[in-house]
Amino acid sequence: MWSKTRQILESRLAENLKGRVSYHYDVYHTNKDKVKKRWWTEMHVFSIIVDGKPWFCSNPKYFRLMYQQGKTETEIIREYGFVPTSYAGGFLNAYIHEYLNELSIEDAINNDKYFIRLLAVLDARLGKRKVKALMDNIENEPEWFRKWILLRNGDKFKKD
Repeated sequence: MWSKTRQILESRLAENLKGRVSYHYDVYHTNKDKVKKRWWTEMHVFSIIVDGKPWFCSNPKYFRLMYQQGKTETEIIREYGFVPTSYAGGFLNAYIHEYLNELSIEDAINNDKYFIRLLAVLDARLGKRKVKALMDNIENEPEWFRKWILLRNGDKFKKD
């Protein structure tokens, strides 16, 4: 399922991003009790790679910690860019599926879920005027999200 989803996501990339941006979804297995070989768990990690470097990576453990400290999902995503991926299929179904199958580009770019907005910023269907509007309003966006708008605008922006 993921390979087809990745193919669709990458086919929607803006022309100036094709070959520079790639999507990855990995499942890591951990064993809490290595001696008894019990308590296997999975950690689902989604990442977006730009020019060979990770610019976005989900962090399920950190997300869970922030959530337990009382922050809402929207606050965590807005402030840190982390998205929940703690259960199999949840991330794909909740965010990527919604973006690919249920939302127009206008609905996606105005969505309250920053991850969906991120996918929309990279989308070829986003017109030049909308990208300019995002650039004009860039000061109101979280810092982690600004770099995506600059990347889409074609600015020579590199993550430190």
